[in-house]
Amino acid sequence: MPSLDEQEAWLSAKFVKVERSNLILGLSVLVYGVVFSSLTILRYYAFKTCAWDFGIFTQSYWTTVHTGRFFYHTCELFVNPSGSFFGVHFSPILFLIVPFYWIVPIPETLLVFQAFILGLAALPIYKLAREYAGGRTVGLIFASAYLLYPAIQFVNWYDFHVQAFLPLLLGYTVYYITKENWPKYSLFLFLSLICEEHVAFITFFVGIYIAWKYKGHIISAFKKRRLGEKKLLIPLFTMIISVIWYWFTLWQRDTFFPTNPLAVNEFLGSANFAILGAKNPLEIPLLVIIRPLNAVQALVYDWQVKLLYLFLLFGPLAFFSLKSPSALIPVIPWFGFSLLSQTLAHHAFGHQYEAYFTSFIFAAAIFGLRKNLLKKHGLKDISGSLKKVVVCSLIFFVTTSPISPLIGYLFSSYTSIYIGEHEGFLSEVLMMIPSNASILTQNNLFPQVSNRLDAYVVPNRFLDTSIRDLAISFVNQTMDKVEYLLVDNNTDPTATLLILSLLKTHPQFTLKVSRDNGTILLYKRER
Repeated sequence: MPSLDEQEAWLSAKFVKVERSNLILGLSVLVYGVVFSSLTILRYYAFKTCAWDFGIFTQSYWTTVHTGRFFYHTCELFVNPSGSFFGVHFSPILFLIVPFYWIVPIPETLLVFQAFILGLAALPIYKLAREYAGGRTVGLIFASAYLLYPAIQFVNWYDFHVQAFLPLLLGYTVYYITKENWPKYSLFLFLSLICEEHVAFITFFVGIYIAWKYKGHIISAFKKRRLGEKKLLIPLFTMIISVIWYWFTLWQRDTFFPTNPLAVNEFLGSANFAILGAKNPLEIPLLVIIRPLNAVQALVYDWQVKLLYLFLLFGPLAFFSLKSPSALIPVIPWFGFSLLSQTLAHHAFGHQYEAYFTSFIFAAAIFGLRKNLLKKHGLKDISGSLKKVVVCSLIFFVTTSPISPLIGYLFSSYTSIYIGEHEGFLSEVLMMIPSNASILTQNNLFPQVSNRLDAYVVPNRFLDTSIRDLAISFVNQTMDKVEYLLVDNNTDPTATLLILSLLKTHPQFTLKVSRDNGTILLYKRER
C-alpha cells in the first residue's frame, strides 16, 4: 500500500489541469447527488413523501411562481391564517431556488436541488481536513465520511427542507473562522442566518466558540485596552447580530403573519417539553435552573433512545469529535433542546434537524484528530487514526444508512421506494383529476396535487393535539369548497375514516372512482 506521502504526491498531480484530489472530490459529490436525487424522486413516485414538509414547499414554490402569492400553502391555514411559509419560519434563502423552480416547475426540482446542496457540504469539510489535519488524503477521507454519514442521508431522505443549506453554509463558516478570514466568515454567517430563525441560537454559540478559541487574545486586549481588536469584536458582533436577528424574525412573523391565538401553544411546541414545563424553547434555560428535578426527569425520558442517538452521531467519526470539545460549543443549543424534549423526532434520525449541527461534529473530529496526533507523535503517523475513521464510517453506513438493507428491513414503511400495483392504481386515479380542480386529500397524496392553489390536506399531525377540534373544523369547512376528495385507506386509514365520517353531512359528494378493493376512493361534488 502506498505511503501517505506517495498518496499525497499522486493526489496533487494534475489531470487536465485539475488536481486529482479535486476531481475525486467532485466526482464523489456528483455520485452522491445523482444517487440521492434518484432515490428521493422514486420515493416521491412511491407516495412516500408527505404534505409535512414536501407538500408545503412544493405548493409554496408553485404559488410563488404561478400566482404571485408569497410562498403560500394551505396545509396549516387554521394555525397560520396568512398561509405564507414565512408565518412559520423566516427563510429568505428560499428565494435562491425560485429561478430553478421557475425554469423547471415540478416537485422533482426541489429533490434534486436538495441532494446536490447537501452533497456540496463535503467541500468545506475537505478543505478543513486537508489544511488542518494532514493533507489531501485526510481531506478526501473526511469528505467521503460526510457523504456516507447516515444522519445527513436521513436529512436528504426526509422530503425537502430549508435546513439542507446549513451543512454547506455552516461548514464554510467554521472554515473561515480557522482561516481568520472575517469578511468571508461574515458572509457565510449571514447566509446561515437567513436559512431559518432558529439558526440564530447556533450562531450565538458560534460567537461563544470564537471567544473561547481566542480567549488569550481577548484577555490581552482587555488588559491593554485594545478594544478594537478583531478577535474581541468578531465574537461580540456574532452574538449581538444573532440576538437582533432572532428577535427581528419574531417581530416580522407577529407583525405580518400572525399565528391563530387558539393555536399558539401548539405552534410553539409546548407539548414537547411537558415534563420540564416549558411553553416555548426560550424558557428552557431558565427552567433547567429553577426546576432541576424536572430537567433531570426530562433528560432521562427515553434515555436509551437518546444515548443511541448520540452514539449514531459520533460513532461514524470514531468519536474523534469528543477529543476537541470546544469545537462542539455551537451544538449546545440543539443538544439542550433535543435531549430535554419528549418528542422522538428530536432525538432520532429521520428528520431535518441533524443539518443544524453536522458541520460542527465534523469540524470537531478534524480538530480532535489533529490534536490527538500532535500530542502523540505528530501529523506524520496518521494512518492508524485514518483507518479508524474509514472503518467506523463504513460500518455505520452499512448498518444505519436509510439505503442500508438492515434499515430497510427494520423500517420498511419509511425507507421503501417500492412502486407496485397499488401505487399504479393511485397514479391512475390522480390522472383523472383536472389539473386546476380544487381537492382535499391526505398527507402522502398531497405532494402529488400540490401544484395548484386550491389543494388541501387532512392535518393528521394535529388530530392528537390540543387543537384537534380546530383541525377537524378546518377539514369540515374545506369540504364545503372543494370539488374533489381523494383518500387511500391502505396508506392513511385515519384520514379516510375522518373524511368518510364527515361525508354524512356533505351529501353533495358522490363516489366516482373506487380502486383496489375499495381502498382508494375518489369523490366529486355534484353541482
